[in-house]
Amino acid sequence: MPDPSLPDLPRVLILPSSIGLANRTIGGGERYAAEYTRALARITHAEQALFSDRPEAPPAGGPPTRVLPWKLRPGGIFPPLTREARAALAEYDVLHVMCFPNTVADGFLACGLLQRQQVVLTDIGGGGRCVSTYLNRLSPRLNPYRLADGLAHLSHHAAGLFDGWKNPATILHGGARPLFPPETGRFDGYALFVGRLLAHKGVLEVIQALPLGRELRIVGRPYDTAYFEKLRTAADGRRVTFLTDADDSELARQYQGASVVLQPSLPTTGSREDRSELLGLVAIEAQAAGKPVIVTQTTSLPELVQDGVTGRIVPPHDRQALHDALESFLGNPAHARRIGANALQHATAHFTWDAVARRGMEFYRTLAARRRAGA
Repeated sequence: MPDPSLPDLPRVLILPSSIGLANRTIGGGERYAAEYTRALARITHAEQALFSDRPEAPPAGGPPTRVLPWKLRPGGIFPPLTREARAALAEYDVLHVMCFPNTVADGFLACGLLQRQQVVLTDIGGGGRCVSTYLNRLSPRLNPYRLADGLAHLSHHAAGLFDGWKNPATILHGGARPLFPPETGRFDGYALFVGRLLAHKGVLEVIQALPLGRELRIVGRPYDTAYFEKLRTAADGRRVTFLTDADDSELARQYQGASVVLQPSLPTTGSREDRSELLGLVAIEAQAAGKPVIVTQTTSLPELVQDGVTGRIVPPHDRQALHDALESFLGNPAHARRIGANALQHATAHFTWDAVARRGMEFYRTLAARRRAGA
């Protein structure tokens, strides 16, 4: 319910990355937009936008959602928004685009600029061929997204990808779902990896670094058959279990019993343009579950974990450092519990969706005041 103590509350429409109701995929980016919308709706009128070519009800159990019509054209690069959809966008004060460039995001930007609405951008990864991509190829100065009112970044690393932009900016970071009461958590002696089973997630390196006799559980879906077979081969003869079809309830059970959780992602470019982890939601969620976390010195991950206090930060591709970090928690339950308690305090103070929504709302209001002042 919107907060009545805040005057002039804006109406906010959020555009996630996967927006078509048919064959919609759900990953970290979609979950970020959904949880942000849900938390923001406790402050003001906020909805996420999904699209369909026929009237449909929003998905059950999701955040507040507005289903809008579109007319997709195969291979089209122009916004597929219908007149009805454009009229619906005009009902909002803020259009918050969380995936760009793409054809629908182009439409949101154009509508916002024409109707003098506030347009805020958050880069959660992804994008597609559209008019904006062609303009940007001609010259970055022609990129129309530079006309947005502000940039709400996931992390300081994500902000660094927009160094040349003059837009006002803020850092949102992220929150965690309440998976289970932290006091019910156990330390059952196994390490837990959560994430997509892809090479840049560092799963193979974890298996190779696993101390002799220790247990590892891997929760994630295999998107690359050849890589998954490589993982299974590396796990042969080790105490490694794959859970490739876990739902949220099973994921919560695995978090609940873990002694340490890993997000050991690897750099994909070796430069500041690396987009492998714009925000490490697993590291945030694990700390909120009261678990110590091991992450690599990759992109946003070091922003989320306090080395030696809430977990460990190790160099990527350093098998010995990863081995030693794993053993420090799996071989010393008292240490794992102590660091896990620190992690819970850290997450409670910094990584809740309500805090993220408050930062977003403060940014919207700052941008509105800036516009009123003629800046």
